Amino acid sequence: MVEFALIAPFLFFVMFLLIDFGRLVYTYAAVSWSAREAARVVSMQPQADSDCLALSIAESTAQGFILRPDENSVVNNSDPNGTGTPNADPRPPAGMGKIYIWPAVATAAPADAPANCSGSPRAISPTVQDVAVQIKYTFLPLMPLISNIIPPITITSISVVHTEY
Repeated sequence: MVEFALIAPFLFFVMFLLIDFGRLVYTYAAVSWSAREAARVVSMQPQADSDCLALSIAESTAQGFILRPDENSVVNNSDPNGTGTPNADPRPPAGMGKIYIWPAVATAAPADAPANCSGSPRAISPTVQDVAVQIKYTFLPLMPLISNIIPPITITSISVVHTEY
């Protein structure tokens, strides 16, 4: 009994650490899937002048994770894969993610408001012809001891798709 009392806290710590690691892997998979689906939608011709459907798809395929449009995902934003500093929010609040579409057609934030999400056709580079969707989600471990040791983890997923128009 004494041996179990000495080893039990360590075993419970390892068990909860594994549970949080499993949650982290699941969160990454869900956020990546959401970015891929949104990028696929953005790349299609009917969405050349609107971000509404892509934002809606990203939010609905996130499997229970809270995703919101990035305030900087508006017309004339920068490429998240480019050499310059992207306009995307570097660290969203814990337990929340931000969707950044490039090139965006939304005219103002919030980008998913019906009055803001549509605009002039997407400005696609004639040489690159790609669109990108970046989702950043800040993961916070459930176990208080782990969240005190490890800072919030920002999961970033960028999906780049060749346009069909």
